[in-house]
Amino acid sequence: MMDMSPFHNPMRENVYDVPNLVRSQCAQIERDGRMALTVPEIYRLRRIIVTGCGDSYAAGLSMKPAMETLTGLPVEVLPAMHLSRYACPDAFGPPESTLVMAVSNSGAVTRVAEAVQRASRYGCLTLAVTARPESALAQAARRRIPLDIPPFAAGSGNGVRSYRVSMLALLLTAIRIGEVKCRYMMTDSEAYRTAVCRYASDFEEALPALDRQMLRLAQASVDKELFDFLGSGGSLGSAWFSHAKIIEVTGDYASYNDTESWMHLNCFLRELPKKLTMVYAGANSPDRSRAEETIGAIGQMRGTLCVVTDSEAFPLPEKAERILIPPCAYDWLSPLLNDLPLSLLAGYLCELKGESYGRGGREDWRPIAGTDLLTKSKFAVI
Repeated sequence: MMDMSPFHNPMRENVYDVPNLVRSQCAQIERDGRMALTVPEIYRLRRIIVTGCGDSYAAGLSMKPAMETLTGLPVEVLPAMHLSRYACPDAFGPPESTLVMAVSNSGAVTRVAEAVQRASRYGCLTLAVTARPESALAQAARRRIPLDIPPFAAGSGNGVRSYRVSMLALLLTAIRIGEVKCRYMMTDSEAYRTAVCRYASDFEEALPALDRQMLRLAQASVDKELFDFLGSGGSLGSAWFSHAKIIEVTGDYASYNDTESWMHLNCFLRELPKKLTMVYAGANSPDRSRAEETIGAIGQMRGTLCVVTDSEAFPLPEKAERILIPPCAYDWLSPLLNDLPLSLLAGYLCELKGESYGRGGREDWRPIAGTDLLTKSKFAVI
């Protein structure tokens, strides 16, 4: 058995805490957030907008298919900058018909609070997903889903844990909305929540083997300078989160795309021997046929190809590395955890490359070492 102790790092420690966090937070958020919206408010809803910045935006991308499936409502995921400064007033819809869910664990990001104030001005029902009741976001929104993420000795792990909780809040709210709208019975709602916890437990069992695999992959990829992530549906959010973690922890260049758009653009990237491509490909995903075609094309090119899949039978090119994750009951649930192998990989790459998270705020990165550019930006409601 490989001795992993010399390679422990904060991201790895956070990943190992995720399954228990998901199980405990699923019950807590369900209890604390169940009555965040009243039954008449839910009946009036015709559309949902999810907004946020950074990982919070990725959480919306990851949960979009789940939320649409569960609520039966169209769900749009918009960057906070777009919603606060650019969205046409008509885009907010008739009063009380649009739910704007604004995600920010700290609640302090100016642009997110700004977006909520603007949405409220145009008659939207606003719901803050945040851990800080005193924050600008919580104060700006009409309703709040309280988050209470337990502190962790290893630190934040670059959002590995908070990202899970943000997704859970979106998912559980969607389950509640679908239930009130009589899309399914309360017993079905409980089955969905049970599936979340079962998925977390299955991942917990799989983590040691995935951990060893990701360390070996990191050791073989220290010379990589470009990382390309592909995923469609909710896994587009996984690809977004993955590319963000690589940039944050190693400073290397990283990109993300869906399995169709890759064939229109990222396929032309050069320096292929320095490139690692990771594709999220579920056995039952609606994009499976396109994923197989895209993976086949990548397999004929130089560079390292990894495929995160829940199936041992998913066809892969000979040189591709299969990263086997547990299957889950519903395809839309997979993005809740399917990026955990990448978080392990990113943590190891950071250690092996001798890097520090966020460049440690040194030298050229001093202007972005703190949060002032996020939390003290000029506030404007247009």
